[in-house]
Amino acid sequence: MEKTSQSFMVSLFTLTLLALTCLPVWAKPLMEVSLSASKEVVETVNGKKVKKTVPAETSVAGDVLTFTVTYRNTGNEVATNAVMDNPISASMSYIDNSATGAGTEISFSIDGGKTFKKSSYLTYEVKLPNGLTEKQTARPEEYTHIRWTVSKVPPGAGGTVGYRAKIR
Repeated sequence: MEKTSQSFMVSLFTLTLLALTCLPVWAKPLMEVSLSASKEVVETVNGKKVKKTVPAETSVAGDVLTFTVTYRNTGNEVATNAVMDNPISASMSYIDNSATGAGTEISFSIDGGKTFKKSSYLTYEVKLPNGLTEKQTARPEEYTHIRWTVSKVPPGAGGTVGYRAKIR
């Protein structure tokens, strides 16, 4: 009888542990994100020049790339205030006003992703030759990161956000 009781207790403990371990997984939003890059090229087709968007498998200085971030909530709960941060390569310059994302709040960083603000509030101080300091607004080419915040992403829903940058 004692053996049966222990066996039942171990099984009950294992079942309880399994349920507690799996429960949070079942009850959470799960955001899946992917990034793609494309560029516009001009090809001659039947003697006419045609613009075409192709994956950016190779690129050179001066190329403008379009980055697209695709996101989807594969969990079973609404994702609230979902944040997607994207670093901008040091070899690239963000193109002003090119960030897109319907229903998102877009902000930027100039300090390597430590702080984010709307572009009009991104400022820093410069020490002038006379010893005074002057506040300057950051230029788009100084941006180091872009952040998109989506207020709500229901289960199974998703979308795209993006931006353009020029290779230096």
